[in-house]
Amino acid sequence: MDTLFPALVLIVLALLGARVSFSTERSRLGPRLLFRTGAHFVLVGFALGPSGLGLVTAEATTQLSPLLALGLGWVGFHFGLQLDRRALTQFSASRYALALGQAALTFVIFATVAFLICRGFGLDDSVLLLLVLSASCTAAVTTPAGIAMVSANFRVKGNVRNLLLFVGSIDAIVGITALQVTYALYRPDATVVGPDLSQLVFVALAGGVGLICGIVFMWLTRSRPAAEELVLFLLGACAFASGLALQWNLSPLFVSVIMGAVVANLSRSTEPIQLLLFRWEKTVYVTFLLLAGVLIQIPTWLVFPLALGYAALRFLGKLGAASALVSVVPFKFEVPRRLGLGLIPQGGIPIAMAVSAALMYSDLQIRGVDAEALLFAVVVMGVALAELTGPYFTMRLLDRAGEIPREEAVGLDV
Repeated sequence: MDTLFPALVLIVLALLGARVSFSTERSRLGPRLLFRTGAHFVLVGFALGPSGLGLVTAEATTQLSPLLALGLGWVGFHFGLQLDRRALTQFSASRYALALGQAALTFVIFATVAFLICRGFGLDDSVLLLLVLSASCTAAVTTPAGIAMVSANFRVKGNVRNLLLFVGSIDAIVGITALQVTYALYRPDATVVGPDLSQLVFVALAGGVGLICGIVFMWLTRSRPAAEELVLFLLGACAFASGLALQWNLSPLFVSVIMGAVVANLSRSTEPIQLLLFRWEKTVYVTFLLLAGVLIQIPTWLVFPLALGYAALRFLGKLGAASALVSVVPFKFEVPRRLGLGLIPQGGIPIAMAVSAALMYSDLQIRGVDAEALLFAVVVMGVALAELTGPYFTMRLLDRAGEIPREEAVGLDV
């Protein structure tokens, strides 16, 4: 009963939350993006959790982990389903070079600078390096939601806007893959020893699991079942793939992305699946965000300056990485050197990545502090800062690129 009641409360809140819009037109642009990404549900979950009102206890949170696994599987499958080669081949190689290159370079910049700062304070143990690498994976990810919102708000049209949307839609591949590599290097049962390159075989294992799950899902749905039956297959496949990944200490996001990509590229038609995902997206996503909020703890006051540092370092990393790639990747139109200003918003995938890390390394300690709690709180706060400030920088970038109509650009207000 102790677990059933909080679970019912969260499900009811999720159903109610799915009935209302994630955004409000009366909000300023930054907070509006925060609402659209659903970050306010994370705050509600935090208020209900053990660090808030205590309605959901720490013991209940542990027992609700299957719902988190389902959410991770759903997020990964949804992203993977977009990786259809028939759509992806329509874009030029230069766009992929920029999208994937800036994400990889952001990861390198963030990880290098963060590790050097830690070394400067005399902190260089393997657990800390794991936290740095995990945070760097989340820092590489951008969301197209910020660009889309600014575009809708100011009727933006142009090449830079389209390029930003493409980059934000595809660069999560780098962060999700890097997180699986991190999991392979740092197995939970040997994290304190340090990275082991021989364990990279688990990256191939994760890919194989995703491939098999995708094939099994297509076999189950080969007879084109009705919507009610299809949703059961979809929820079951996401829960099974994610749960199996966690059981074998693999990344549930990576496995689910591979599963979604297999279905997208081998299935004759994904339209019924996409319609189903759209119909259930809010309910599953809100439930996941509520549970993610329940996980938030503030193990030390250092969480707040670290979150600010995370957001600042990621900002500089995105700006520097995009500038470096723009200077070497050729385009048929002029691309601003400050393109990184449009890549600040992060969206929900980094939160899902942080949840995955919290489930994977639930017993780690660093200087007497719960390592996974520290990482999760820093990433969630950093994402919130990026969502609040990102639209302003995106708007300024597009205005300087001349893609905001003059009548819209006069008196810009965020």
